[in-house]
Amino acid sequence: MDINHLRHLYEYHFRLNRKFWNFCVENLEWNQFLEKTGISVDTIRNQFVHLLDVDERWFKGFKGRPDPGSTDPTQYDNLEKIRMKWDQVEVEMKEILNGLTDEDLELTYYQDLQKWHVLSHVVNHGTSHRAQIGAMLRQLGLKPPPQDYIFYVMGRI
Repeated sequence: MDINHLRHLYEYHFRLNRKFWNFCVENLEWNQFLEKTGISVDTIRNQFVHLLDVDERWFKGFKGRPDPGSTDPTQYDNLEKIRMKWDQVEVEMKEILNGLTDEDLELTYYQDLQKWHVLSHVVNHGTSHRAQIGAMLRQLGLKPPPQDYIFYVMGRI
């Protein structure tokens, strides 16, 4: 595992998060963001807040900051608040990624977790929750954007 490989995966992660976000903003009314689906954290708004929240929580650990705790998604009562927070989190994540070296990846993050484990987990977590958003979108009669990594590599996403 090397840092350039992980930075590449994060560019994929950031791009797909934005692709799904933009798709939802363009195709849904606010009430549809809040519609209960029975999938994962129940609403599309909650899924997006959960994604940004988990990204932020894991990356705060790279700076040695205490875990800020879970975010209550109801504090995000409009799209602009979610996007503003997510943009801030993404900037902080990029700063941390840009400061890491190959040697840093083998260092302990916490207990038995190495830093590369955590970095890999966050990307995988994002893929999982975007898939759940895709299922929610299908319940609403929409076809979600593709998110296959290979399509990203081939320049199709």
